[in-house]
Amino acid sequence: MRLISLLRLAAQAESLRWRRMGRGYAIQAALGAGAAAFALMLLVMLHVAALIWLAEGRNGVSAALIIAFVDLVILAVLGWLAARHAEDPVAVEAERVRNDALRQVGDQTARVAMLAPLLRSQSAKKGLVGAALTAAVVGLLTRR
Repeated sequence: MRLISLLRLAAQAESLRWRRMGRGYAIQAALGAGAAAFALMLLVMLHVAALIWLAEGRNGVSAALIIAFVDLVILAVLGWLAARHAEDPVAVEAERVRNDALRQVGDQTARVAMLAPLLRSQSAKKGLVGAALTAAVVGLLTRR
C-alpha cells in the first residue's frame, strides 16, 4: 500500500513540475513576443528616420528606393545564410552512435530470441524451427 501511495505522490509531483515548467515557458514566450513587437516598431522608426534624412537632399521617391534597395540586399544576404544547410558534426555522430546501438540491440535480441526456443523445447527439431521463425520475425522488426 505504501508503494502505491509513493508512486501516486511521485506522479502528482511530476505533473505539478510539468505544469509549472509549461507556465514558465508560456510566460517567456509572451515576453519574447512583446520584445519582438517592439523590435519591429524600432526597425520601422529607423526606416522612417533614414527616409527623412535621405530626403533632405533628394527627391522623396529616390530616398525610399535607396532604403528599399538596402533592405533588399540585407534580405538577400540573410535569406542566403538561412538557406544554407550545414550539418552539425556532433548531431551526425550522435545519429551514427544511435543507429549502431539500435542495430546491436536488434542483433542481441535476435540471438536471445533464437536461443530461447532451443532451451525450452523438448525436441531439437521443433526448437530449431521455432528459433528460426522467431529470429526472422525479430530481424524484420529491427530493420524498420
